[in-house]
Amino acid sequence: MLLALLLIGLLALPYLVSALLRMVRRQCELIADQRAEQRRPAGAAAPIEKVAADLRRLRAQLEARENRPGLTGKGMRMGAVRIAYVQVLAEACQRLDVPPPRTGAHWHTPLAEIYRVEAQLRERGLDVRPVTLVDSRAG
Repeated sequence: MLLALLLIGLLALPYLVSALLRMVRRQCELIADQRAEQRRPAGAAAPIEKVAADLRRLRAQLEARENRPGLTGKGMRMGAVRIAYVQVLAEACQRLDVPPPRTGAHWHTPLAEIYRVEAQLRERGLDVRPVTLVDSRAG
């Protein structure tokens, strides 16, 4: 009987650990959201130029991480940068009257949704692609 309970406990252990990790992640996200709200004064919003600069910086980080092979923890880092990017995209959308990106569970946002929002922001005059210098020797 004791052996059966031990076996059941060992089989349930991965489920319990993953459930605990999900709960901790949700709590961390809630705490981070609360702290962000506390830091931002009521009614004060960052200038649109700062929002645009943040979008370009985060998009450049996403592209750099996607194209860098063999990075330890690449998926987790990409997810964190993408969440930050989507949050700043939503702020830009709010400012320019564009429908914000639709996100799923755990801030998962499909790439098609991100591309849609980027295109609509570009139509409103906010290009989120990083500014690149054109090589003067080409031509």
